[in-house]
Amino acid sequence: MFSLLEIVLLACSALFLLLRVLPYFLSYRRLFGGAAALMLISAIYPRQGNGIGDFLFGSAVSGLRLPRELFGVLWWILGAWLFKTLLDLVLSRTFFPDNDEPHARRLFADLASGLIYILAFVGILGVVFKEPVSAFLATSGVVAIVLGLALQSTLGDVFSGLAINIERPFGAGDWITLSGQASGEVMQVNWRATRLRTVTHELVVIPNSVASKAIVSNHSRPKGPHRCVLHLKVDIAVAPTRVIKTLIVAATGSTYISAGTLPSAYAREILDSLVSYELVFAIDHFALSVEAISSMLGRIADTFRDNSIHIGPPPMDIRLVQGGNPNVATNGRPVSSSASQEGIQKIPQVDAHSLS
Repeated sequence: MFSLLEIVLLACSALFLLLRVLPYFLSYRRLFGGAAALMLISAIYPRQGNGIGDFLFGSAVSGLRLPRELFGVLWWILGAWLFKTLLDLVLSRTFFPDNDEPHARRLFADLASGLIYILAFVGILGVVFKEPVSAFLATSGVVAIVLGLALQSTLGDVFSGLAINIERPFGAGDWITLSGQASGEVMQVNWRATRLRTVTHELVVIPNSVASKAIVSNHSRPKGPHRCVLHLKVDIAVAPTRVIKTLIVAATGSTYISAGTLPSAYAREILDSLVSYELVFAIDHFALSVEAISSMLGRIADTFRDNSIHIGPPPMDIRLVQGGNPNVATNGRPVSSSASQEGIQKIPQVDAHSLS
């Protein structure tokens, strides 16, 4: 009654049903159930030498005459669903093992699902209903060309999203900065756009085609502490060793410094009467950079004030002379300005951009 092929298919169906009821495979019950149903339909579908199939689908004289087309459609749809489920499982176990980027996995799974179901639809037309597939493919090609021209920008975003998820320069949870665009934490990379959440908790939507062409700085990779850099200028009259020591003392006591790291300071260059310095310190995460830099600036200002170190150019004396010749030197130095009354003022010249 059954050939060897039908016996193997029925045995596989029984095996999948057994695996479905085992507690160890509880999370795969739907997968095993679908596989068992697919094997069962394949076993009973009428073919040469399959007596049970001939009886059920009416090839025999006294058969039940079940609708063969219905079972054929069911076989193709069930097979497409089973293949899609397996692909989704493979993606979650290989390319996205930690499930930390569900949106990226969903992007590939949706694209593969669409392709799988299109192939299943073509198979139903050609195999089950015996319709000519060539005419359908020709019509689909024309429709695809029209849609491609109409949705050119959208398709560009779609393929850019695929390229981003293949190369993976950034992913969900990373803090990135796009040159000339925006900076924030990546919330999602979907079909059309990349969504960022800024430090002010605003949602920024960037088309994938724009994100793929931009220069991206990923502040979350490589893993580990994030380094912050501060620049300031101090009068050349102050010894650089003293300034560097004061900077390290100011930074060492900060609670934002990452454990196991030490701050460092350097003299970078001489600018006329000033020396440019650089302070480098590490924090645990880029998201803390705004608070850490603000706290560090306050500590530096307080420590420099306690050690009588002035940030920026030193104060200049400007003498205001009432009457007389303003070009007459006071203490041997010419006076370059005048006012309505005599007096002396000290005006500090501070570089507003000395701290960054």
